[in-house]
Amino acid sequence: YMRNKLAFTKGVEALALTYENIATRDFGVPGMGLVYGYTGAGKTTAITWLMNRTNGVYVRATSQWTPSTMLAAIMRELGAAPLQRRQAMLEHIAERMTAAQHPLFVDEADYLLRNGDMLEALRDLHDMTHVPVLLIGMKGIEHRLVHRPQLARRISHWVEFKPSDLADARTLVATVCEVELDDELLARLHAEAKGSIGLMTVGLSRIESMAKANSWARVSAEQWGERKLFLGNRPAAER
Repeated sequence: YMRNKLAFTKGVEALALTYENIATRDFGVPGMGLVYGYTGAGKTTAITWLMNRTNGVYVRATSQWTPSTMLAAIMRELGAAPLQRRQAMLEHIAERMTAAQHPLFVDEADYLLRNGDMLEALRDLHDMTHVPVLLIGMKGIEHRLVHRPQLARRISHWVEFKPSDLADARTLVATVCEVELDDELLARLHAEAKGSIGLMTVGLSRIESMAKANSWARVSAEQWGERKLFLGNRPAAER
């Protein structure tokens, strides 16, 4: 089994630095961040790590969300039953998050752009709590947010998760894999995964399993041969 550790790729390092800057910002400086990027760039894993590290409140937007259902979802994450009035929920959430200094993570934030009232409610939460609020979305959300100035001007940090480079792939192998790969096999893994951290992890699991079965401490491209790195249908990439 591979090591269950987070690889500190460039995206993870940028996210950690961004959160630190938001959490320690001067009073009056906006405290919202946008995390965005392509599928497979490792956003989900990095956000999960940061959320656990900061005791954050995490909600995932859906196409059916309204301002009330958004606030109800946050209420439930805080261990409270949703209330009838939107303003009452807003005040309860703000009070709880301020007291505990819980940062708020809103995933699938692309859905928020469909409803101006949801953006207003999120802006209110940010203004009432002064805790970090991180929105997580797909590549392209950064352009659409520009047309929502009431929210965009409160975003002080923008973190783009890009497809990994070879240095990130090497970091991933060193972090999670208990066997070594030669440069040729590493390059093949990175190329076939198209830089996806999620797909590279799938491939590394296969490589490590074969290496352990053969008592190999290091696997070369020649040893791996023509074997597939990904079995069957291409696995769904990590967001």
